[in-house]
Amino acid sequence: MEFQAVIFDLDGTLLNTIADLTCAGNKALVGCGFCERTEEDFKYFVGSGRHNMVLRMLPPEACANSETVEKAERIFDEYYSAHMFDKTVPYPGIAELLHALKKEGVKLAVVSNKPDEFVQPLIEREFPGVFDAVCGQQGGIIKPNPAGVNRALTLMGISASQALYVGDSGVDMQTAQNAHCRSCGVTWGFRTKKELVQNGADHTVDTPLELFGLIQGKQPAGKAKRLFSLAVAAIMILCLVGVVVSLARGDVTGVTAGIIFPVVLGFASVRLLRR
Repeated sequence: MEFQAVIFDLDGTLLNTIADLTCAGNKALVGCGFCERTEEDFKYFVGSGRHNMVLRMLPPEACANSETVEKAERIFDEYYSAHMFDKTVPYPGIAELLHALKKEGVKLAVVSNKPDEFVQPLIEREFPGVFDAVCGQQGGIIKPNPAGVNRALTLMGISASQALYVGDSGVDMQTAQNAHCRSCGVTWGFRTKKELVQNGADHTVDTPLELFGLIQGKQPAGKAKRLFSLAVAAIMILCLVGVVVSLARGDVTGVTAGIIFPVVLGFASVRLLRR
């Protein structure tokens, strides 16, 4: 295995929680006299802890009123604690991925900005006995502060260089950097691949199966794929220059080779990068 431990974000990475988060958030908004927001909105409200989610979902003028913020947090907590299991499910392939990693002896952890009082029952219900360390948000410390990752590494007895941090947001990629772990962004969650890359993802994957291959060290991903793509582009540019030079010299063979070679190279590259 390429890594001895894998640390996962929770929301948008292991579990699709957005429907229940949206319902709880809208309950709080309506309870404070404001309009509801969409699931797509909440995908960008969550990720930096419950308090910041509330500040993002409230109208700007309401955020300055501490009583309104506290009321929204209270309503959210009460509703979410009673309804966090209503629509939340693991993403397809996640249970199989975790089972395969456990079988290979890889240590597993969860580090989330969701309050710990929500994280623990979610993990216990959906993945009982799977994780070696589970760290939800406690106190005022949230990712990208690496404290949670460092705690998980200590509990597992693993160094940062031996671990991969997996998440679906830019905050997760920043957290991995701050903890000196390699990072992998997943594209099935709440944020875009562009956000993951812009925040320094070492790798990106589109499926749990692809993630398993990365953890095994059997497939190129992330930066390796991008470097490969740049190399292919450079070769194609050189071929184009060769075609222009061959045309100027009247070299038919050179023109033909300069056209056929990049076509074949491009086709082979696309096949490889899609794996």
